[in-house]
Amino acid sequence: MEKVAVVKCSGYENDKVSSSIERIFDILQLQRNQDKVLIKPNMLSARKPEEGVTTHPVILEEIIKRIKGKEILIGDSPASANKEVEKYWDECGFRKVSEKTGAKLVKFSKSKFVKIKGVEIPLWDQIEDYKIFNIAKFKTHTLTTLTLSVKNLYGLIPGYTKSLLHSKFISPYDFSSFLVEFYKKIEKYVYFNLVDGIVSMEGNGPSNGTLRKTDVLIAGRNAIAVDIICCKIAGVELENIPYLEIYKRKYGLPEIEVDGDKVDKIKNFKLPSTTTSKILSNPLLKPFLKILSKNFSIQPVINEEKCKRCLSCYYVCPVKAISKNLKIDRKKCIGCLCCYEVCSYKAIDLKKSLIAKVFT
Repeated sequence: MEKVAVVKCSGYENDKVSSSIERIFDILQLQRNQDKVLIKPNMLSARKPEEGVTTHPVILEEIIKRIKGKEILIGDSPASANKEVEKYWDECGFRKVSEKTGAKLVKFSKSKFVKIKGVEIPLWDQIEDYKIFNIAKFKTHTLTTLTLSVKNLYGLIPGYTKSLLHSKFISPYDFSSFLVEFYKKIEKYVYFNLVDGIVSMEGNGPSNGTLRKTDVLIAGRNAIAVDIICCKIAGVELENIPYLEIYKRKYGLPEIEVDGDKVDKIKNFKLPSTTTSKILSNPLLKPFLKILSKNFSIQPVINEEKCKRCLSCYYVCPVKAISKNLKIDRKKCIGCLCCYEVCSYKAIDLKKSLIAKVFT
């Protein structure tokens, strides 16, 4: 039985977050004395905390205050290749957390390799020596419908490699299958998962959606269990989340005990307009998932009026489909939407294939 703590929290003020995190530690009976700990936030983009794209720094601060570890690190590895990681630390507010708590900011500069689905995957080379406190953000995602605990662990793959993997697992179905096997490979290193849902993102996330105040923290030792409860709070059926549907078929879902506060379902929580959920939830279509998903394409289109020529899209593209003069080669584009994720100016629009239009 996997226990999941659901605790209300009405804002990012330290006193409010502190009391909520304290309750979560007590409910889950988390060990406060640790040896080596990695705090793994969502550091998708160099955006300010109030933009709701990354894990709020106060969450990290209050968790770190409760850990009496010999060594506490804060680390994530953003996909964008044109910005120094220090810029992310400053904009996301993580450097201030490091200065206040003594936790050390770390770059994932060295890798060890593991094989997943026949592909050699780099991981942070010290992953075996640390207990991971996985601190995610409650957001929608154009490929996985929601990005919660499991997707946040993808950041343990260093830098630009994350983008390159999209060229190996192109369709939403294949990428979600990879996420499942990736989680199974690293699950033993993950001690704790928390999803920051004080302010969530709905619509076309994970970086360009609409913020919504939802006043909740969801946490547990098992990432799959935490993500399942997040789905229930958002009113999303599990079969509409590709990686959870695949995990259920292959490994079965855990039994879950929920403790903490009674939280009402979020009313009319908006999923991405690009979601594959209508394909996944239709039993008549399930035998054809792989075929359908390969033709389910969402193509990025650069909005010239909003574009600031920062070239983040150019640097992050795994197949070099975007030129320096910001033209997209449609023959090369694989629809991974990495460019859409990293654009800080909402200058990437989305164009759907015929199947995508029919099923979204």
